[in-house]
Amino acid sequence: MAARNNTIQDYHERMNRVLDHIRRHLDEPLNLDRLAEVACFSPFHFHRIFAAYVGEPVSAHVRRLRLELAAHRLCHTAQSITDIALTAGYETPGAFNKAFKRHFRASPTRFQKARKPVFFSSPMMIENNPKEVPMQPEIRSRPETTVVYVRKTGRYLKSAEDAWAAVCRIAFPKGLVEQDAEFIGIGHDDPDVTPEDKLRYDACISVRKEVKPEGELGVQKIAGGKYAVFLHKGPYTGLHELYRRIYAQWAPQSGVKLRDSTCFEKYLNDGSKTKPADLLTEILVPIE
Repeated sequence: MAARNNTIQDYHERMNRVLDHIRRHLDEPLNLDRLAEVACFSPFHFHRIFAAYVGEPVSAHVRRLRLELAAHRLCHTAQSITDIALTAGYETPGAFNKAFKRHFRASPTRFQKARKPVFFSSPMMIENNPKEVPMQPEIRSRPETTVVYVRKTGRYLKSAEDAWAAVCRIAFPKGLVEQDAEFIGIGHDDPDVTPEDKLRYDACISVRKEVKPEGELGVQKIAGGKYAVFLHKGPYTGLHELYRRIYAQWAPQSGVKLRDSTCFEKYLNDGSKTKPADLLTEILVPIE
């Protein structure tokens, strides 16, 4: 129990460290890899850990704090709105005005005239909820897996649908899909960091025979090793909440060390033939 409590405390200390770093460097570019380094978390997992603990993605958190700082400067400094907009990371006053009005429900000019005091909000760390059912994943070792895949970009719900349609259209006629094939999805990017039109999704089917890339059909290897495997039953839209619980609840409580490798999803039944309530999906989190 002492080791578990120490791990939870360590997670909180690391997140406080990165939150403090963000506050002290709001006027500078904040690179996601650098923030992960400050927190001593793997870049593969940092954005999910941050969102689970702070309650908002890194990009939303930084954007909000920069707008709050801009509001403070509007009321308490002689800086022009244009200079404040540029310092806050906006390329044009128009973009700044739009974001500011959406956040404060007033234009920068109106807000500046009102001269209201601005208090910076304090990010609250998510505390482990004792009412939540303890998570008990299966710990599974996997060999390195060769897969054929098709990658599509764009909003995940649409890109995943397009990627699966494309890989199945190619792989089945070629006889590449064996009876025990695994159907795996890899979302490479964080939609709260990467622009929606740049999100990369790979629809993967495991293969045993040697296959050469052809056209949009690629070949890649998924790292072997030890994984914590979490089973989700229900619509794919519920996966987001499971990811949150994994990183906010299970990871700090378990005391395990996350490995520098990407998570992926394994689909256990056919989404096109199964009712959403009966869908079974495994989330595999790489661990040491």
